[in-house]
Amino acid sequence: MDIQFIQTPYSTSPIMTKNKGEIFNQFPRDFYILEKKKELNNLGSKLYGTTEIAVDKNLVSKLANFCGFEETNDINEVALQLEEDIAIIHQGLLASICFCFPSSWVPSERLGLSLEDLHRPVADSEQLVKASPKISNVMQKHSILRWIWTVTTSPSLSNYPDHKRPELKGLDSLYLRIETQTTTPLTKDSSAFFVRVDVVPLREVRSKKILESINSMSEEVLEYKNLKEIKDFLNESNQWFN
Repeated sequence: MDIQFIQTPYSTSPIMTKNKGEIFNQFPRDFYILEKKKELNNLGSKLYGTTEIAVDKNLVSKLANFCGFEETNDINEVALQLEEDIAIIHQGLLASICFCFPSSWVPSERLGLSLEDLHRPVADSEQLVKASPKISNVMQKHSILRWIWTVTTSPSLSNYPDHKRPELKGLDSLYLRIETQTTTPLTKDSSAFFVRVDVVPLREVRSKKILESINSMSEEVLEYKNLKEIKDFLNESNQWFN
């Protein structure tokens, strides 16, 4: 697995690269669609929503057209044809979202927020918040890639806040969770935001880069990512890493 995006020292500052590949997986795996349906059945409208301005601007319909799907104004119908979670940013504000696999937040509660406010809860987010207007502007002009990662005891694609994390019971109970974030222009003042989640047993990765990056994290980041206990365990068990 290519984990070049895992860097030391760890930083929450925006590290983006131009996307030269596909925007989303054209052939979504059945497992992802089934997991999305399960999460939507369990949590319903907590996972999705669309603002009035998105309705007025037909942004969901434009997203469906961009993806090559049948015309629809239902963000869920778009999401259930994708492996990725999906959102629309319009003039810097979250205009529509269907995130079945969120990372410790409630998607519907973020509707209408600016990119700055969306980033504000992140630990050590000062530079990320400061750069948010620029990021929003870039998203409307270019297709870009960004990665978010953590180590977790949960093998689930979803880290919804109410989902209980399993206890740490050794290396086999740990997973590398990666979000591959892809954005692309949708209209002159809006962009589509795709997030694919991959969860891989940590034993299969076995890279010391992960431990080195975790060791460079601030206490605030460790707390935010629930990594304090995991950090101690990995340092005690670092013979598992190459």
